[in-house]
Amino acid sequence: MIRPSLGRFAVYLAAGWLGVQLTFSLACRRSSEPASTQVEPRDANVLFITLDTTRADHLGCYAAESVHKKDGSAKTPHLDALAASGARFAEAIAEVPLTLPSHACMFTGTYPEVHGLRDMGGFVLSPQHLTLATMARNAGFQTAAFLGSKAVGHQWGLSQGFETYDDNMPSRGTEGQLPGVFPERRASVTTDHALDWLRQHGGQKFFLWVHYYDPHEPYDPPAPFNRQYPHDPYSGEIAYTDQQVGRLFDFLKQQNISDKTLVVVVGDHGEGLNDHGEGTHGIFIYDDTVHVPLIVAGPTVPAGRVIANQVRLVDLLPTVAAFLRLPPNPAAQGVSLWPLIERGRELPGKGSNYAYIETLYPKTYMNWSELRAMRTDRWKFILAPHPELYDLRADPAETQNVIALHPAEADQLQKKIWEIIGHQSQNQTVKYEPMSRESRQELESLGYVSAGPPREIVLNMSGPDPKDRVGTLQAMQEYDRLMKSKAFARAARIMEVAVRTDRTNPLANLYLGRAYERLGNWRRAIETYRAATQAGATSGEIVSRLGKAYLRVGDLKGGIDAMERASQLNPTDLDNFRNLGIALLQSGRVEEAERAFKAITVQDEHYSAAYNGLGLVAIQRGDAAGALRNFQKAIALDPTEVEPLLNLGLLYQKTGNRQQALRYYQEFLAKASPKEYAQLIPQVREAIQELRATPPGK
Repeated sequence: MIRPSLGRFAVYLAAGWLGVQLTFSLACRRSSEPASTQVEPRDANVLFITLDTTRADHLGCYAAESVHKKDGSAKTPHLDALAASGARFAEAIAEVPLTLPSHACMFTGTYPEVHGLRDMGGFVLSPQHLTLATMARNAGFQTAAFLGSKAVGHQWGLSQGFETYDDNMPSRGTEGQLPGVFPERRASVTTDHALDWLRQHGGQKFFLWVHYYDPHEPYDPPAPFNRQYPHDPYSGEIAYTDQQVGRLFDFLKQQNISDKTLVVVVGDHGEGLNDHGEGTHGIFIYDDTVHVPLIVAGPTVPAGRVIANQVRLVDLLPTVAAFLRLPPNPAAQGVSLWPLIERGRELPGKGSNYAYIETLYPKTYMNWSELRAMRTDRWKFILAPHPELYDLRADPAETQNVIALHPAEADQLQKKIWEIIGHQSQNQTVKYEPMSRESRQELESLGYVSAGPPREIVLNMSGPDPKDRVGTLQAMQEYDRLMKSKAFARAARIMEVAVRTDRTNPLANLYLGRAYERLGNWRRAIETYRAATQAGATSGEIVSRLGKAYLRVGDLKGGIDAMERASQLNPTDLDNFRNLGIALLQSGRVEEAERAFKAITVQDEHYSAAYNGLGLVAIQRGDAAGALRNFQKAIALDPTEVEPLLNLGLLYQKTGNRQQALRYYQEFLAKASPKEYAQLIPQVREAIQELRATPPGK
């Protein structure tokens, strides 16, 4: 954390952190449900549950089919019972091994090239896309979503169609985390919120989405699951999530609405678990990260059916829409799965046996080549600088590249990829647009976000093949282990080697700089971040951290310049705006500081620290009432924030309200981390002693 210079009574705020259209014919983009006359929507409900980062083979009902016998699996009695009462899809495939774009595929029924959410954090779903929630709401259903993480926060556009979109969770403590780490909450909290909503709305027909993020790294299952899975915390998180899912199922039964509720449970993507050299997900598109569980149960679903046919997440919108008898979405590229569910029939036409897969993450975070794939029930072709072909019947673990033995199959699948992404001779340009047009205009009015064209990403398979950089991946995973065990010097040495062999990798440079930060070697951190930008490994996070490192060595101007540049590179980095606001206050640039804090509230009106910063601005202007209002709002939004407590104590002491000053100082001491606030705590205790020694009225 970067802390401003403080006197004993200084006001304190902690500073911490559409794409190319498909070339399929119009017929290939229509729902499989035939056009028909207007039909009344079904008097029924949908409970749509997404399990983040959940491999199919780690659920009990899938474990017997695992191709990785060394892996364990979780005990999932509630999901197993759901599968026994309905249909379980043995081969459900995610289009992207990343949370945000994968959910967009589910809720629009389209591939990433159409819906435009190509990666994490850099794209927003346009209102022109018709979502499943919008379709349900237009048909008179109550719609609500309860999220386990801000990875699917409203700012990315997935909230379209939801009357209730509960993604409000504290952002405190995320500053300094790695890219892709988002504020999250336990499954029990998400379930509590969903049940509260169901108690009020369960008597009306509803479409309810509940998202569980717990299996996402870091794996930290609560008791008793941490004790039951001491050597496999990933499975422990899945077992814990199963328990919470069971609470939802129990409520449906208690309210006698199970018989009229279609339950869909699906994973958004899997987890590598080092089966191909990747510990988590996002880089590779082997089945470890794209083969997900999919269970459907409820009205008209035969019990105990196991469907071996390959299906895709883009098929979910047409499937749910058909169940609810909603008008079909003409843009949907998936097909309804009801022929398979009800009668076991093959799906009709439209390339339903072809599953397109992609990941841009290697390009956007590592400066490596992007990857694309086409999968059928038997074959999987991966388009990469060194292409791969796997015979999934003979080699379901994808260990033997047989492209030299089957060139015709590889060529045919590659042509299917070109049908989706465009001709191979053409570079694909993707515009990086991390916020809605409205938010962008508001930030421009505050002086942030360049009014010029958005940053572009060129997809032409340039850069190293990710499988040729497994050594870098393994070094980064070892770095993560060492950082968690506080072996910062060893972590730095490992990343020094990795950066020498992969100079233009932004994430590797970021890891190295963070290791130097933890060692307190701010000069080396500055050197690392500057060298990264000079080598073309620039990212908003690197420039933001460069700014904070400058502040650590007392270079206020350098820090402000870097953080202002970072705000242009990534205007959605709210922690950067928070740090920038504090630095501007320190330099006496009060109006600019106010604009920085307001740039946060434009994007997230629930971001507590922004109001704390606006309270500081008000104090600088002598506006005690404005300061009081903002500090109190900060506490109301996030009761765990301690800086507003301290600021209120200071404010009340300054205005002569002894009793209130004591109250807030004491609350600060009760909540403040002794390590984090080691310098401030003695000062606050001294202030309390002085207040107690002062007679009332003095």
